[in-house]
Amino acid sequence: MALYFTIYRVRPYQHFFARSHKSTIDLPRLKPYQHFSARGNKTFTDIPRAIRTETKSYKLVLLYTKFFNGPWLDYPRLGPVRYPINEKLPFENCEIPWCKATYDKNRVSEANAIGFHARDMSASFKFPAVRKSHQIWFYYVLENPLNVPLYKNILNTKFNWTMSYRRESEIHVPYGNYILRTHSKKNNKSYVEGKSEFAVWMASNCGSNERNEYVKSLRRHIPVTVYGRCGDKVCPLPRRSLACKRLLKKHKFYLAFENGNCLDYITEKYWENAIENEILPVVMGGADYSSLAIPGSYIDVTKFSSPQKLAEYLKYLDKNDTAYNEYFLWKEKYEQIAPKIACTLCKQLHNSSLIEKTRGYYKLEEFWGRNLCRNLNLKT
Repeated sequence: MALYFTIYRVRPYQHFFARSHKSTIDLPRLKPYQHFSARGNKTFTDIPRAIRTETKSYKLVLLYTKFFNGPWLDYPRLGPVRYPINEKLPFENCEIPWCKATYDKNRVSEANAIGFHARDMSASFKFPAVRKSHQIWFYYVLENPLNVPLYKNILNTKFNWTMSYRRESEIHVPYGNYILRTHSKKNNKSYVEGKSEFAVWMASNCGSNERNEYVKSLRRHIPVTVYGRCGDKVCPLPRRSLACKRLLKKHKFYLAFENGNCLDYITEKYWENAIENEILPVVMGGADYSSLAIPGSYIDVTKFSSPQKLAEYLKYLDKNDTAYNEYFLWKEKYEQIAPKIACTLCKQLHNSSLIEKTRGYYKLEEFWGRNLCRNLNLKT
């Protein structure tokens, strides 16, 4: 049954629900949720996060597209391994485990939720011919808007939810996360040990934003090892291999410069390449690092008037072990954790506070458009 929309001037993630012959627009005022930050509790207007579970009925999730032409992947624990999501795994170890996944499109009518990965859809993509009124269709994307083709003519009005690193997504799956330790853990480790090299940058997108010019300027003042297509070094494949990690861990500083300065976009450059490898990240991006990154764990290039001034500070830290180690004191109070993508998905599908009012994205480009990205206008 086709859905018809009465168009109003509304937010891009307006709410809709299907009725017998038409859909009407419903715009309740969403309650804010509390996003924890060590600098204090900060409130963001967003979808409900507090879980109020339904009965223990299983939710069937149909993964309709592939994920980069392969199976969808979960990240349930720290480390280099990503686990494929299949019919048996990975929900069994979740806080809310009552979900099952399938790739069988013949089960489309019985699915409670259907997932579509952005990078595996084309302009000629065909959606299921029939849509049940109870189903949640969600748009899954982890790349920033500058690197994701958005086919508005086929994507608008299709999705109830989004699944992304953006905090406003119904299924919020950042590249990394952290929690407050229940008990402080004394940390006497010296993080300068075994680090014979100065700074490292790993990049293959050599035409992205202003980061490349910034790195060129920075290299005039400090040594920077560059791995990937933007440099002359090669890290052993696959990217998360132990051999590659060993090379990175020889460096004191990691240039976690994002390929797009976009809202909430903090990737594996910070969480995996730097934090997980116990390298001090120097960050550049469009996210609010004070809210999303681990407090006291990074150096922000926007706080320096020029690459030269940043280089002078990094040289100071290189000569001062005490000051360098202070950037790892966060480990006494906080703990890095994996995003647990599958568990987050299942938890939200059982979140009665969220599914009471079915949401819809009438203009997806307003939620996932290039306007979410900006230039930092850094001096180089």
